Amino acid sequence: MNSQPVTTVRLTAAAAHTITAELRTADHRTETGGILLGHHSADVVTIHHAGTPGPAAVRTPTYFLRDRAHAQTLADQAFAADGSVWIGEWHTHPAGHPAPSARDTTTYQKLLEDPELGFTSVVAVIFARGVGPWTGAAWAAQNGSVVPVALELLKIRPDETPNPQ
Repeated sequence: MNSQPVTTVRLTAAAAHTITAELRTADHRTETGGILLGHHSADVVTIHHAGTPGPAAVRTPTYFLRDRAHAQTLADQAFAADGSVWIGEWHTHPAGHPAPSARDTTTYQKLLEDPELGFTSVVAVIFARGVGPWTGAAWAAQNGSVVPVALELLKIRPDETPNPQ
């Protein structure tokens, strides 16, 4: 993994489509989410694939745990397609702000501390919905803290192949 701190998260159109489809159809009383797969080059993370929760996901008003088998299948497919690797997760806060909760921060720290995973940073994209539309924000857990980072939407035509950076 790249050891340079993340300053920007770029979300491809394909990944954004998966997330927005889930946001449109999910039960908005409970959290939902999925894994993020892509590439970390210099200080930029590009997300090429976003997962859905999966059939065995745990979803409550204040907690989300992805379906691990479902996430692993997506990770295997993404790696075979373009070398994308697990770089983080996206999820919702139906009754809060698009910022990491204390539980989220603890989870990111555990991922960073797991030597088998080899993370130097964990990216999170969190969506919240007040009385209006969903609002999203990107965060990076790195160097002992969780910091906000820029979130950009890339417009890639469906016939283009993502180019790992």
